Amino acid sequence: MFERATSLLQEAVSVLSGEDLNTLPPVLVGTQIKTLRGFIDKLERQCARIEAFDRDRGYAATPDTSTVSWLRNECHLSGASADKHVKLARQLSELEETQKALEAGLIGIEHALEIARATDDLGLAAETELLEAARAKDPAELRQTAREIRHRVDAEGMARRAMEQQRKRRLHLYDLPDGMIGVDGALPPEGGAALRITLDSLIGVPPKGDERTQQQRQADALMQLCRRQLDSGTLPSKGGRKPHLTEVVQAETGAARLEGAGPISTQTAERLLCEGSVSVLTVDKQGAALDLGRSQRLASEPQRRALGARYTTCAAPGCNWEVRFCEPHHLDEWAKGGGTTADRMVPLCTVKHHPLVHEGRWKVVEGRDGKIDLVPPWKQPVPG
Repeated sequence: MFERATSLLQEAVSVLSGEDLNTLPPVLVGTQIKTLRGFIDKLERQCARIEAFDRDRGYAATPDTSTVSWLRNECHLSGASADKHVKLARQLSELEETQKALEAGLIGIEHALEIARATDDLGLAAETELLEAARAKDPAELRQTAREIRHRVDAEGMARRAMEQQRKRRLHLYDLPDGMIGVDGALPPEGGAALRITLDSLIGVPPKGDERTQQQRQADALMQLCRRQLDSGTLPSKGGRKPHLTEVVQAETGAARLEGAGPISTQTAERLLCEGSVSVLTVDKQGAALDLGRSQRLASEPQRRALGARYTTCAAPGCNWEVRFCEPHHLDEWAKGGGTTADRMVPLCTVKHHPLVHEGRWKVVEGRDGKIDLVPPWKQPVPG
């Protein structure tokens, strides 16, 4: 019976794979996705097989030591997902109403997994309330409902959990072999929520065509948050110095390093010269300071406002990043003696075009109409 059923499933999958979706209207494709999702849920409801496998220790004939381990290795599930499926399989016979709702298609397998996990802590008495919430909420919202129930029925236990979360808070910064800085940590709910709200605010609404992943957006927002704090001048002094980034440039070779991070590329060093939060220290071969940098390296606030009046977006052709996401770029390179005047600066977005000009070696070309163009390295003339 099982072989016949799986053979039919394989045949059905082959037929579906051969369908040309480009010939179907989007509304019909949506209907098909909904129907297929229903079939997937029905297949996942075959968790009674996991219960039988687990009960009879089917994993004993393999190198695995538990059903969870077997599911991870043989079915390519994550540890958390395998654990939830085993919990559901073990409890489903006791969760009668959940089993009925699952079989009737009123809830999905993810709902059932959340209910099984919650009732494992709260007891079977919580099933009715959780099942009612599952019919109206998605699995993530259902998980939140389970937390609310926990706070209601076990206030003291949740207070102890909060104290434990506070004790376990951590933030670890460490050097990676490639020169990047690794970040790892865990925050209690209020700290995590504050960080998330702050980063979401800085991310804003990305413009059309933003190709960054959400993780890249969050990383950019965190770096922007740090730069804003450094630029504000309001951070407490340390050892009599206001905190700031220091770029150390070796006069003879032009090699650069960033205090606290190590060597950086010449192009990165040039880009940082356009941005705030960075002071420049030029040293000789023995490391003795030669020059602390010209004071007017950075655009002043009035100059930034002047740029904002001339440009509403990044000056790169076709880029629609708002000017607030940009850094003033010196058309006359500051590192080569250029000055800092509003009419010789253009805003370039920190997300793409400012790094392209420096690390990517794209060249800024000024047109007669006052606009700029960016020329990639492979289109630039080779120096004779």
